[in-house]
Amino acid sequence: MKKIIWAVLICCMIVSISGCATMTIEGDCQKTPKSKTGKHTVHGSFYGIVWSAPPIKKCEEGRGLYRVRYHTNAVYVLVSVISMGLYVPQTAEWWCDGTPRQEDNEELYTPTP
Repeated sequence: MKKIIWAVLICCMIVSISGCATMTIEGDCQKTPKSKTGKHTVHGSFYGIVWSAPPIKKCEEGRGLYRVRYHTNAVYVLVSVISMGLYVPQTAEWWCDGTPRQEDNEELYTPTP
């Protein structure tokens, strides 16, 4: 009986350690204090069912995304295992590009070789 308890504890530790995963996609822009950010928990499943998709919010003035990060933690993994993959929560965070806009009358500086 003791070996079974130890095996279960070791399996739980392995699942909880691997469950703390973060995937970041980052662009080549600047993150400034004026960068618009957002955070939302996405609810889906391993089988392709989307229970709730993140809201679609556009960045101001047609700016693009600077960074997008998906994150799971040990509690999310535990819920996913208990529900056998029918319910898988993830946290999605995003940051808009904070690069200052170029004025229309301002010329773009290009260094001469």
